[in-house]
Parts: sequence; structure tokens; C-alpha cells
Amino acid sequence: MDKNGCTERNRRYMDAWLQMIRSYDHLQSQVAALLQSHGLTVPQFEVLSTLATADCTNQQELADRLQVTKGNLVGLIDRLTERKWVERLQVPEDRRVNKVRITEAGKTLIHSVLPEQAGIVEKMMAGLEETELETLRDLLKKLIPQP
Repeated sequence: MDKNGCTERNRRYMDAWLQMIRSYDHLQSQVAALLQSHGLTVPQFEVLSTLATADCTNQQELADRLQVTKGNLVGLIDRLTERKWVERLQVPEDRRVNKVRITEAGKTLIHSVLPEQAGIVEKMMAGLEETELETLRDLLKKLIPQP
């Protein structure tokens, strides 16, 4: 143990964690800059990209998919609705439920941004061989508890 009470094993875990955080922050800042150039925030992009693959979903399902609170999602949906990128549809059988659907303008935007975002990710990971990329993905999956 060192003077801070950390073992060699603790330090190895912390070193790996710090490298993972630095890598994430680097990638996230590049993606955030790209999205900002299109007038989007990262959370708005996540909503649009999720809706682009899900036909129409209610706000609670969307909040669950994005792992955000329904309260946070309402503000995101409000801003995306103002910009005409999504629309709310009331469910006639249950007026407490709103469905959320991406508009054609939202689809056009997300389809123009996705290839650029993918390019940033690919550029960052270009130094990895295919087997290393698969190993990285598999290792990171191990850090998230599976249901």
C-alpha cells in the first residue's frame, strides 16, 4: 500500500478508468463540436437518432431508452419541437400519453449528421486493428451489468 492507502491493484484500476474517461472526453468533445455546428446538443442528437430508428414511441419509452428522466426529456422534446425536428402526437385512447415522432426535417438533419459523426469515431479508432476493436467493445460491455 502507498501513503494514500492504495494498493498496486487499486492503481491499475484507476489508471485504466482514467484512460477510459480521457478517451471518452476526447471523443465527446469532438462530437459535441460537430453537433454544435449543426445547431444540436449531444442530448438532442441522441433523441433524434433514437427516433430515427424507432417509428414512433411515447415519451416514457423514449426516456427509458435514453436513460434520462421524463422531466429532462420534456425540455429536450420542447426544444426539438420548436425547431420542427420532432412532433408530439396525443394518443386518443389515453390523453395522458404523448407519442413522439421525428419529422422529415429531423430525418434530413440526422441523416446528414450521422455520417460525419461516424467519421469522427472512425478516425479516432483508426489506429486499432479489427481484433483490437472487437476486444475493446467486448471489454467495455463487461463493465455494464447485463439484465
